[in-house]
Amino acid sequence: MDYQDYKANPGKYPLFKTAVVAQSVFTENGTADLPEGTIVGVTFDAVRRNAMFRRDEPVYAITLQDGRMWGYLFGHALTDFVL
Repeated sequence: MDYQDYKANPGKYPLFKTAVVAQSVFTENGTADLPEGTIVGVTFDAVRRNAMFRRDEPVYAITLQDGRMWGYLFGHALTDFVL
């Protein structure tokens, strides 16, 4: 996610339906990792404070290609959003 674009156009970010994982996401036990480049379904959840970057970002519920709910990610972990 391009944060500058988000700040300029926040209204379009709740509309996205799919995205690509921008960087590998590793889970605690390694059974639900998301490799970089994975295409996922996204559903806008809310705008939350990202303490790591000290800014507000959209949070998305992530659905895998088989339809299973994976979890939630901040927008910065995703790229190539599609409506």
